[in-house]
Amino acid sequence: MHVAFITAYDPKSPYQVSLPPLGIGYLSAYVKQQCWYVTTSFHHTVEELIDAKPDIIAVSSTTENFEHATWLARAAKEALGKPVIGGGMHITSLPHTLPDVYDLGVVGEGEKTFVEIIQLYNEVKNPGTSDFAKLKGVAYHENGQVAMTPAQELIKELDTMPYPDRDLIDHGWKVPSWETVHLVSSRGCPYKCSFCSSSLHWKRFRFFSPEYVAKEIEYLRERYNPEILYFFDDLFVGHIGRWREVVKLFRERRIHEGVRFRAYARVDLITEQMAEEFAELNFQYIDFGLESNSEPILKFLTKTRVTPDVNQRALDIMAKNNLSVGANFIIGSPPETLEMMMESYDFADRNRNVIDRCSVGPLQPLPGTGVWNIAKMRGLVNDNYEWARLGVTYDTFDWDRFPFMGENISREDFMSGWAKFNTLAREINYVGQMKNMSHRNHKKEQRIQELERELQSLKGSRLVQLANKFRTWKQSLTGSAH
Repeated sequence: MHVAFITAYDPKSPYQVSLPPLGIGYLSAYVKQQCWYVTTSFHHTVEELIDAKPDIIAVSSTTENFEHATWLARAAKEALGKPVIGGGMHITSLPHTLPDVYDLGVVGEGEKTFVEIIQLYNEVKNPGTSDFAKLKGVAYHENGQVAMTPAQELIKELDTMPYPDRDLIDHGWKVPSWETVHLVSSRGCPYKCSFCSSSLHWKRFRFFSPEYVAKEIEYLRERYNPEILYFFDDLFVGHIGRWREVVKLFRERRIHEGVRFRAYARVDLITEQMAEEFAELNFQYIDFGLESNSEPILKFLTKTRVTPDVNQRALDIMAKNNLSVGANFIIGSPPETLEMMMESYDFADRNRNVIDRCSVGPLQPLPGTGVWNIAKMRGLVNDNYEWARLGVTYDTFDWDRFPFMGENISREDFMSGWAKFNTLAREINYVGQMKNMSHRNHKKEQRIQELERELQSLKGSRLVQLANKFRTWKQSLTGSAH
């Protein structure tokens, strides 16, 4: 049985085309582990997928790309006449809206459910609704309505999961693997911010053991030898006891030497000790969802235990340890005024010395969030919305199409404030990129000098062998330099 995966993404979005989809990597690895008869493929275009002639088509999507995902599903269905399975955060949030082109929608954590679906299609030639009803965690069509089965049990021991099938998903992305490789060490988040749907999708916060994570890091370093290993967890330090175990294991195994790490944290969890450990273990890039530096907005967004003072304290600690900070801001919440927006702007401006990566965008009412419920009650969105209106940037924002939620700020003030904030973010990002490039070049020069000294101390055949190695390595640096 051949299963073909495709994910809907915007090729014009730098973020969406940067790194491969680990979710599909996990699905492929898990189904091949459980079903020996399955082969898988991954495709960037529907034309490629159709040429592969799969037996089953699996389509993944976020909310802003869901209309495109449905177009992909329909094109593949019409060309091949094969079952189409949909999955991702959007279907999990609104399973009752499953379009009729999908035979099944996977709701929530997908691996176990996907395996059950594959096993069903392997055992039953043309399964029907009575067969679908026996599955867990799916939505399907019955008598013109969308039916849903009971939730699937969560995977209790994440360490039983195989590593993502990177052979399948690695090709065709903008960020090269010698530069950055990403991984996840947990699922979900212990917090329930009003703008985030992570807790709905993953149900509860779970994590791989530190030993599992250490082994995966060693595997990734052996395979790719990247400059940066990027933890894509919603909140890498969400469990302090587990962080203590990670620190201990990294020190014992010395797996942090010769590589840098990037991860997401929360300002209220940052302590002097944690920042010192970040620095010691080469977690040089830490990103925060700051969201705002206005106390009323932080409360509206349910940023528990976070205040402007907590924000500043965290960044002061990061600066003290020479750590590079990423800061993400949300503007346009219902209570926000222009003055509140400028509090966030001023905070970012006066912390330019530590913030190297900055983004700012309007509050987006995504399905499955508390903000979505507010926007729906106000008539700004509905269950059959034009999803492409979401996922906007400053350059693609359209006031007349976006479900803007601000109630205490005029259109003119919001756009002028965002323009000013966006300019600051671009300046911060430019300087941050220059700092990062300088750091990378300095490290490369140090390595070249070390090898040159080593060359001078050798003679004979060993010298020739090392010279050839050095020449090849230096050429690779030149060819990959940015």
